[in-house]
Amino acid sequence: MSEKTFHLMVVTPEKVFFDGQMLSILCPGGGGSFGVLVNHAPIISTLRPGRLVLTSPKGEKQFFTIGPGFLDVKNNEVTLVTEKVTPEETTKTH
Repeated sequence: MSEKTFHLMVVTPEKVFFDGQMLSILCPGGGGSFGVLVNHAPIISTLRPGRLVLTSPKGEKQFFTIGPGFLDVKNNEVTLVTEKVTPEETTKTH
């Protein structure tokens, strides 16, 4: 495990959507969007429907739309539980 990454698990009622290492995530929190990096302080937060941005250890970004849920961060273990996760279509602009 890299010193700059943390473990993320994204769970829906149907399945474990993602389980692996991340460099950062940007979440639509109940009180506003916030990011999580390695060594983030412990937190439990509600999530509102919106855009979830995952940044892989290689710096690649993936975009998803999530439903309501919650996020738990403790000791570089992040668990995100949401009603649904939908990958966003990637479009190229000129």
